[in-house]
Amino acid sequence: MSEESYTLVIDTSSGEVARLDFRWIADKGKIMDFSINVKLLEDEKSIDIYRIDTKHGYLHEHKFWRFQVNKLHMDYNKAFIEKKAEVMENYERWILEFKKHR
Repeated sequence: MSEESYTLVIDTSSGEVARLDFRWIADKGKIMDFSINVKLLEDEKSIDIYRIDTKHGYLHEHKFWRFQVNKLHMDYNKAFIEKKAEVMENYERWILEFKKHR
């Protein structure tokens, strides 16, 4: 098994700073465990905006502006690919939604 991760720190078009963390453990090409996190970096703090992970023994996602946790039933490889694309497409909008609701 191998564990891999990387982080992107991105200045958004609205002047915010986003941190995107990607971590996964794979065995023979099959993802066994993963997490994707979107955070807002503000005033020397890291604020959770969105997370999808396989902790607690099942796949679930948190949308922190909605205080909502959704349990998902997907293959981990498919989920990682689809949710990574969704994060890259939507992280700026999610940060704005979070700031609107806090």
